[in-house]
Amino acid sequence: MSSISPVKIWIAGIFLIAIPVILFFDRLYALHFQHIQLHSTIETFGGITVCLISLMLYLESQASLNAQLIMLATGFAAMGVLDISHAVSKPGDSFIFLHSVGSLFGGFFFASVWFTHGRRMRNLFELRFIYFGFAILSASVGLRALLFPGDVPRILPLYDEGFTVFAVLINLTASFLFFLSMAKFYKIYRQSGAKRDLLFVYLSCLFGIAELIFPFSNPWNGMWWVWHLVRLTAFTATLVFVFRRYRRSLHEGDLAGGGSGES
Repeated sequence: MSSISPVKIWIAGIFLIAIPVILFFDRLYALHFQHIQLHSTIETFGGITVCLISLMLYLESQASLNAQLIMLATGFAAMGVLDISHAVSKPGDSFIFLHSVGSLFGGFFFASVWFTHGRRMRNLFELRFIYFGFAILSASVGLRALLFPGDVPRILPLYDEGFTVFAVLINLTASFLFFLSMAKFYKIYRQSGAKRDLLFVYLSCLFGIAELIFPFSNPWNGMWWVWHLVRLTAFTATLVFVFRRYRRSLHEGDLAGGGSGES
């Protein structure tokens, strides 16, 4: 048994993020670094990563009709599609709108774990309707914002390059939903001990922190990049988990194939 519990690692990670942000808040807030290509790279990487884990959860949920998995898969799909749309959009109202709506969708589906844990969908049609329905809805929102950026709500700077109350409320709501889901995922992890449930604890925590930092940032200042780096950490953890899970399944398949060949 490990001498360091996952909870201690989780708490240490929060402090590693919070302490530097608090100590250097003034400098980070005053720092201005506009690099559209770097930002697009981070968001595209994150969007693709989130779509990958969404697909993995969707395929797994088909076999079991697991309501919790399909809702999480749908949340990841919505976040991934809107993050990629955000990555390719030009700076402006639609730029912030796409990120904010993607985070809100993700927080909503993460928080649905309170109602879907331990439940099953009635059939494959219902499962696919939810997943593809919201994926298409997210894609349509992203395309409309990209093609008609003037139609999105004005949530970028009103004064002093600050965000409007609408933008702040969307992201704070998303943060609250992610933290709400984190509490449930932790409870599930205590019961199951499954690494995947622990991953969801970490992801919901990091996503919640990123959205909580949003109101304290301005476009392209240091705090703006901090919450992007927090999200990048969550995306990277997800990618590592997907890769290790996929490699383990290949190894188990090879062992099974070798066993059947010998017999």
